[in-house]
Amino acid sequence: MRKLSYRKIEKLKYKHSKTGLIYFLFAIISLFVTNVNLFYGGIKDVKNANIVVFTSLNSFLFMQVLFLPLLIAIITSKSVELEEQGNMLKVVISSGISLNKIYDIKLFHIIKSLTIYLSLLWLFIIAEINLLGFPCFKMPTRLLAMFLSYILISYFIIIFHYNIAIIKGNHLFNLAFALLGSLLGFISLFFMKFPIIPYSWYALISSVKYIRNAGGQFSLELIDLTLLPANISIILFALFYFLGKKLFLRRQYD
Repeated sequence: MRKLSYRKIEKLKYKHSKTGLIYFLFAIISLFVTNVNLFYGGIKDVKNANIVVFTSLNSFLFMQVLFLPLLIAIITSKSVELEEQGNMLKVVISSGISLNKIYDIKLFHIIKSLTIYLSLLWLFIIAEINLLGFPCFKMPTRLLAMFLSYILISYFIIIFHYNIAIIKGNHLFNLAFALLGSLLGFISLFFMKFPIIPYSWYALISSVKYIRNAGGQFSLELIDLTLLPANISIILFALFYFLGKKLFLRRQYD
């Protein structure tokens, strides 16, 4: 008898799941505010191209605090929800596929799809800024560091919500936690120098800072990029990966 390929099953599960539509809708929402900033403030301030570029990216990253955790919660919940239909997980386990393999393959597919989404979204913004006449490649190291930080923070949020989805199995709780975390992360940006809520860390990898002058008006200046959120995210990802897998393996699936 031919052995069941769980990797193939996981790939086929998404064929009619409409996750592509979900990604598209969230991309439109995320890009809207960025484009408002580009067309309203960008073209007007032609002399300060670097400020325009990083202000636009700052607007984009600020939007991720509000919307990206919710998207991640939806995708991770949907991955588990698809498997719950018809008790697919019990069927897969009965075929001899280990829980260890199930945990890893499901996580890999989620990370892969979200990495593609995040990368395309970032490239779209970079291309758009360049087409408007503001070259993004004068500071490639800074742009690359921002992108990698953006990805690594997302990986931690993915593993966190993936564990909630696959261990707890309560999809509404997963979504509610993401919504509450995003709102608290947004609020904490105004009251904490380094917010401890991971959902707010997207805004911390910004490269611009608002400075209030003596006349009460605000100006923008470039600041040093911090890699602290990315480094903490790597550590937390590893911690939640091993902890989540251990809890998943202890679950009863009879």
